[in-house]
Amino acid sequence: MKVCLANLEWYKKICENGGRGSGYYDSFKHKMARRDYEAVKFMRKLTDYWEKVVEDAEERPQWEGEPLRIRWLFGGTNYRRMVEPLHIAEYYKWGKRGYISQGRSKHFRLLEEWLDKHQKQPARRVPNDSKMKKIVPSVTEDSCFWAQVEEARISGRLLGSGGSNSSEIEKLARFDENVMSLVKNYAVSPDIFLESSSFMQWWREYEEILAKQMMGASYNSPLAPFMTHGDYYQYKLGAPGSS
Repeated sequence: MKVCLANLEWYKKICENGGRGSGYYDSFKHKMARRDYEAVKFMRKLTDYWEKVVEDAEERPQWEGEPLRIRWLFGGTNYRRMVEPLHIAEYYKWGKRGYISQGRSKHFRLLEEWLDKHQKQPARRVPNDSKMKKIVPSVTEDSCFWAQVEEARISGRLLGSGGSNSSEIEKLARFDENVMSLVKNYAVSPDIFLESSSFMQWWREYEEILAKQMMGASYNSPLAPFMTHGDYYQYKLGAPGSS
């Protein structure tokens, strides 16, 4: 399984193409190259493996009071953060909505819940080195981040077409704040800022919404200064921006 995960890490790096690619989320979603189909095989092998691990841990916990031992828990976390975005890409490729509430696999949810429970125990807490050293992580910590991006794009389109204004404005404002919070905590991978990524496509659409004051004349976007001042370029280097 380590080989499969290493292959996906290589795939992610190749898809970034030195800052000129669209990133592995969008590459996997659109599958324009042979390597994208190779990645499917690695994803499926890893998913089959970890679904069985989680199922076994539910029935027979590995440690007293803990479904998984620490080594397995953090292995599962690395897997979830690398692989769940690929499941999200498959889900939204076919025009679906509501991944988190309707499409998310039980084993992803449990792996996240078990990590959260473990991290709430001070004696067992493992510090996040990337945050302490202000180093940008190689993968986004919230494995459902891309589902939030997809939902934000849908909300933006609905708002732009005169859809349910109040609910879509609320969803967009919440996502705006969440992204800025993740950035401040160095919890998102720099690949979200690749120019042709779904996130940057959302940002350009959202920028128009802000310009037209569709979020309300008094609304101040927490994310806008960071993006318009170009601070996200500094983020890629792991250095604080000016915002």
